[in-house]
Amino acid sequence: MYETPLKILQLEKGDYHTLLNGSVGGHKIRIVLDTGASHSCVDKLFVNQMFPELKLEPNEGVNAGIGGIGFEVLVADLPDFRLGRYRQKVFPNTAVIDFTHINAAYQFLHRKPVQMILGNDFYIQHKAVIDYGRNKLVFF
Repeated sequence: MYETPLKILQLEKGDYHTLLNGSVGGHKIRIVLDTGASHSCVDKLFVNQMFPELKLEPNEGVNAGIGGIGFEVLVADLPDFRLGRYRQKVFPNTAVIDFTHINAAYQFLHRKPVQMILGNDFYIQHKAVIDYGRNKLVFF
C-alpha cells in the first residue's frame, strides 16, 4: 500500500482542485487528480521541453474532454513516474495534450502551472482511494 499527501487548492470561492506532487524522469511535476478524466495525460509543452527524444504516437480512438471533441492527442510512454515512495519505471500509453488553456487559467488565478492530470486509468489499476479526511491518496 502507498500513501501520498494531497493538497487542496482553492481556485476561487467554492472551486477546488486536488493536487499532488510527483516526478517524471527526475523532473518534479504538479499533478491534478481528476476522477472525471478517463485517462491520465501530461502537458505537451512539458514533454517537448524535458523529453525531446520521446517518441509521440497519434492516439487511436475518440479524443473528447470537457473542452470538446476532436482535439489532438498523442500518446507516449513516460519514464520513471514517481508519487512519494511509489515508482513505476514506465507510465505507459499516457495521453500527451496541450495544457495551454489549463495553465492560462492557473496563471490568471496566480497559481503555479500543472504538468499532469491523473485519471481513472491509474485509480482503477491501483484501487486508489482519495481520503479527504487525511488529505492522502491511498493506492496499491
